[in-house]
Amino acid sequence: MSIVLVDTSVTSILHPKRRESPLRAAYAPSLSGNQLAMSFQSVAELLFWAERNGWGAPQRHALNLFISRFLVIPYDFELARVWASVMTQARARGRRLESGDAWIAATAIHRALVLVTHDKDLAGSSIPGLRTICHAR
Repeated sequence: MSIVLVDTSVTSILHPKRRESPLRAAYAPSLSGNQLAMSFQSVAELLFWAERNGWGAPQRHALNLFISRFLVIPYDFELARVWASVMTQARARGRRLESGDAWIAATAIHRALVLVTHDKDLAGSSIPGLRTICHAR
C-alpha cells in the first residue's frame, strides 16, 4: 500500500454525497488499495466550503468525520521552503499558480507523493518533482 495525496477537487469527489459521480469511478483505480492523504490546505478549503454555505452542526460533524478518514499532512517549515520554490518555478514558466494549489503541489513534492488531482492546470504544470494522476479532459 502506498500513500497518495488527493487534492481538494478529488477529495470532494470522494465525499459520500457524490457516490454516484462518474468521476469517482474514473479515479477509483488510482486510489484503491492506497492510504489517502490530504494537505492541511485541502482541509482548510473543505472547512471554508462548509462555512461559506452555512452548514449546520450535523453537516459539519459529518464533514469532520469524512476528513478524519484521511492522513492529514500538516504545515512545517521545510514545506514552506518547497512552496516558495514551487511558486517561483511556476512564475518562471509564465504560469500563474494559485497559492492553495501551490501548497498542495508543495506537499506532494515535499513528501515525495503522487498527487491525484482533477485540475488540468496543476497536472500539466511541469513543476519539477511533481508527479500527478489526472483524469480531467
